[in-house]
Amino acid sequence: MTTDITHTATRANAVTDDVLGTLDATGVAEAIAAGAFTAQEAAAAAAKRIRTVDPEVRAVRWWLPDGGAGPQAARDAAFYGVPSAIKENTPHAGLPTTMGSAALPQTPERRNGPVADQLAATGVNVLASTAMPEFGMTASAEFGDGRPSTRNAWNTGYTAGGSSSGAAALVASGALPIAHGNDGGGSIRIPASLNGLVGLKPTRGRMAGMPELRLLPVNVVCEGVLTRTVRDTARYVAAAERHRRNPALPPVGNVRGAGRRRRIGLVTESVTDFGIAGECLTPVLSLADELADRGHEVVELTMADLRIDGGFVDDFLHYWGLLTAVEVGATAAASRGRYDFGALDPVTRSLLRSGRRSAPSIPGAIRRLRAVTGNYERMFVERGVDAMLSPTMTSPTPRIGYLDPNLPFGEFMSRTIAMVGVTPLNNVSGGPAVSVPCGFDGDGLPLGAQFAGPAGMESTLLELAYEVEELRPFARIDR
Repeated sequence: MTTDITHTATRANAVTDDVLGTLDATGVAEAIAAGAFTAQEAAAAAAKRIRTVDPEVRAVRWWLPDGGAGPQAARDAAFYGVPSAIKENTPHAGLPTTMGSAALPQTPERRNGPVADQLAATGVNVLASTAMPEFGMTASAEFGDGRPSTRNAWNTGYTAGGSSSGAAALVASGALPIAHGNDGGGSIRIPASLNGLVGLKPTRGRMAGMPELRLLPVNVVCEGVLTRTVRDTARYVAAAERHRRNPALPPVGNVRGAGRRRRIGLVTESVTDFGIAGECLTPVLSLADELADRGHEVVELTMADLRIDGGFVDDFLHYWGLLTAVEVGATAAASRGRYDFGALDPVTRSLLRSGRRSAPSIPGAIRRLRAVTGNYERMFVERGVDAMLSPTMTSPTPRIGYLDPNLPFGEFMSRTIAMVGVTPLNNVSGGPAVSVPCGFDGDGLPLGAQFAGPAGMESTLLELAYEVEELRPFARIDR
């Protein structure tokens, strides 16, 4: 076991009396547009904040030269000059795409990929790339080779989640107002929940994606951001759509507040045998009562309504092994012989072995996972609900060391499955889902509530997220 678990807990607060103050990303953009300060001054302040807090949270993987990439969009872009960061599995000019792994060469990219281009089109200034667990395959950025773990800014004795770990730690600490993330099994929503942030996984195909993932039989990965306010997430989606809009989906537009009364399905079950911890469920039940008091109709839903049973977990794990093999194979091929297979984390190696053993089961697993989309979409029609409400996580935030990759693989996977019994459903179905802050656990760590909806209905989820923010103003780390 790693000695990280003995780390003395502290709160990592980067907020200080500089030009950024306590502004969210929208506030920073508005201040730059009004001439209150420049994009360069914002970048300098953010870089100083990051360098102050990163020794505690270990969120940065690679830096761009001072000043960052600079805004690469017109001055009227939604987030012109707002300092940000990109996850290290996403090609960006000047940054190595190291995927959280020590096995890959540290060669800076020559140009942006399509995801970085869409991010840049919103006007943000990327300063660095953020840390993640190897290939994004686990729920905590902890490493088997002794590299420092990425830590939760609310209490550095605990994980920041995964796989958009570094992004969440920097935004939660106040070092950045917005940061890029992506989500293949909950990797935006899990760290959003554990760090008291807003994290939207868009509808499959809504955002630009990594080209190689479009070849997968079930593309579970979506791109997005982590923010401290709902308006920042809504503004980002609208700005990203102006760069690239999928005509097969209804436009989201710039959602600016709560909407009409909805019929909401309350989910109190996990797709796993571990259930949902009472600590995670209680605040969501309370939130459901508050929403009902405000005129929403709340009805109970079950896994049977979604036609989901215990086989879903096995199918997803088989597919996760396949996805690991695809990621490792693609990055090894791109490395042109500079790939150090011996440096792979124990969990990655175990997932590869698991994938080989389960190869005969993969065709059936893919067939059943593909069927999830239709069942998921039909449920909204058959039960007449506009959105589902559930806890984001099925167990509270674990301490650093609880998900140590050096654990026996079976124990590691059991612990992981017990945490993430809700989020993978929307990666498989393709439907959108957003995590919003919803109270704190007994250790003072944030908890999250998730709203999920049918394909294309991000606007409904954002309206509900705005309403939660009105009901329960989100806590800030500097208070």
